[in-house]
Amino acid sequence: MRRLLLIVSVVLFVISLAGVFAARALPTEVKQEVPLLNYEQKGSFDYLIRLKPSYLFGPEPEKPSPPPPQPSNPKYPAEIIDRFLMTFAYRFVPDKPVTRTYETVEVKAIVKSPGVEDKELVLLPKLPEKEAFTTSFTLGMSEVPSGSDVTITAYVYTTIETDAGPIFEAFTQSLAMRSKGSLLEVDKDLSRVEPGYTGGLSYEQQGEFDYQVQLRSDSPFGAITLKPPVTPPPAPPPPPPLTTLERGQTVFTKLIDSVDVTFNYSFISEKPVSAVTTDVEITAVLEATKLWSKKFPILYANKGGDFSVTFPLDLVDYLELFETIRTETGASAESYNLTVTADVHTVAETQFGLIDGTFSQAMKGTLKGNVLEWDKELAQSKPGSIKTTKVIPNPNSYLGLSVAGARILSAALAGIFFLFLLSQGVMYVRLKPAEVSPAEKAVRQARKKYGAFIVEATIDGEKTVSVDSMQDLIKVANELGKPIVHQAPRVSEEPHAYYVLDGATRYQYLLASGGKEHGSNAGRTE
Repeated sequence: MRRLLLIVSVVLFVISLAGVFAARALPTEVKQEVPLLNYEQKGSFDYLIRLKPSYLFGPEPEKPSPPPPQPSNPKYPAEIIDRFLMTFAYRFVPDKPVTRTYETVEVKAIVKSPGVEDKELVLLPKLPEKEAFTTSFTLGMSEVPSGSDVTITAYVYTTIETDAGPIFEAFTQSLAMRSKGSLLEVDKDLSRVEPGYTGGLSYEQQGEFDYQVQLRSDSPFGAITLKPPVTPPPAPPPPPPLTTLERGQTVFTKLIDSVDVTFNYSFISEKPVSAVTTDVEITAVLEATKLWSKKFPILYANKGGDFSVTFPLDLVDYLELFETIRTETGASAESYNLTVTADVHTVAETQFGLIDGTFSQAMKGTLKGNVLEWDKELAQSKPGSIKTTKVIPNPNSYLGLSVAGARILSAALAGIFFLFLLSQGVMYVRLKPAEVSPAEKAVRQARKKYGAFIVEATIDGEKTVSVDSMQDLIKVANELGKPIVHQAPRVSEEPHAYYVLDGATRYQYLLASGGKEHGSNAGRTE
C-alpha cells in the first residue's frame, strides 16, 4: 500500500510539472483582427401588381364599345375652284447611320374624263438630286375638264451611300380626286409609310401630301383659300379602372395587367465616408426546375450612395415565353421559377482605406398552374468592415482561467503534489522492513516457484522430522509410498501424533486435542 501511494504521488507530481511547462508555453499576447470601421448594406424589394377588370376582384369587365365613326373625304364645289396649291414632303429614315442620301422627285397628274383619252400633266418636273425635302407645285382647274377624276402621283428615286456600297430605292405616293357630280372629293389619306430592308439596312420611306384650295374671285365666297379639314383623332377610350393587389395576396396570372417592382438600397457606415458610388444591375431569370433557364437583362444604372429604382416587370411576356418554350420542347415541369436579382457594387473612400463591397439580393416567384407566389422575405442586409491586425493581451481562457491564472494554478498544484510526494517518500523510508539476506531471497523465490513440491519441516534430534501441516505429511507419505500412522494420546493433555516411518527417520505432525497444532513447527520424540 505504501509503495502504491508513493507511485501515485510520483505520477501526480510528473503531471503537475507537465502542466507547469504547458502553462509557461501559453502566449501572453496574440494577434487579432480589430475592426476600424463597420458598415452595413441593406436592400429590399417591393412590388405593385395591377389586375385587369374581373368578376373576382372587380370592377366587372365592360362590354366593348362600338368603333368610332370614320371621317369622310373632304369635298369642294368644282365650278368655283381656281387651283390647288400643293406640297409634297419626303423623308428617308434608316435604322443606323449612313454616309449620305439624296433623292430626285417628279410629280405627275393623270386626268380621266368620260369619253376622252387620259391626259397626263407634269406638275413638277424631275428636280436635281437633293436630300430630304418638301417641294411645292400647283394644279390649275383650267386643265381639268368638268366631271373628271384626277390622280396625282409623286415619284421619288433615292440613292443611299453606305460603307458597303450604294443602295437604290424608289417610292411612289398617290392622291386621288374624284368627281361627285358638282363636287370634287379629295382623298383624306395624305400620308404614306413604306418600310424596307436592303443590304443589311432597315429603313422607312415617309411621304406626305398637303394642299390648299384657292377659290375663284367670282365665287360667292370670294378669292379665299381653304385648307383641308383637320379631323382630330378619336379620343382613346378611358382606361379601365385597375385593381391592385397587396403583398401576400394570391396572384392569378391570367388577371395580371402590369407589374412594377421597386428595389431600395442603402449603405450605412458608423463613421464618415466620401465619394460613394454604386452600380446596380438587375436581371430576371426564367427557369423550369432541372430542365432549362433563360436570363434577361432588365436595368443597369450608376448611382451615388443610397438609391431606389422602379421598373416594369414584363410578367405577361414572360408567361407567354413559358408557354412558347414548353410548346417547343414538349417538356413541362411541376413548377416554374421567376427570379429577379439585384447585384450592387459599392465603392467608398474612408480615412482607413477604400471600401469595395458587393451586395446581391433576389426576389423569387414560383409559378404553379396559373398561380404565382412570391417569397415573403423581401428585405436583406449584409455587414462589412475594414480591419487591421493588432497585438493584444491573450483573451482566451483555459479551464475557465486566464493565462496568469493558469500559470499560478499549475505552480500551486505542482507544489502540493511535491509535498505529497515528499511525505510519501519519508513514510516509505521510515517504515521500510528489514533488508532480506540473499539466502532468504533465494528461499522465498524457491517457495514461490516450487511451493507445491516443498515440505516445511523442523529437525528434532537426529531421527525425527516435524512438518508444519497434515498436507505436508501427506506429501511425504506419497513421495515415500508409506502409510501415515496415527497415535492417539494416553491423556487428554497430550497431542495426537501422525507420522510416517522411513527406516530410522520419523516424519511427524502433532495435533493438539483441541484441534490446534501443537506449537509452531514443533515435534516431540516418543
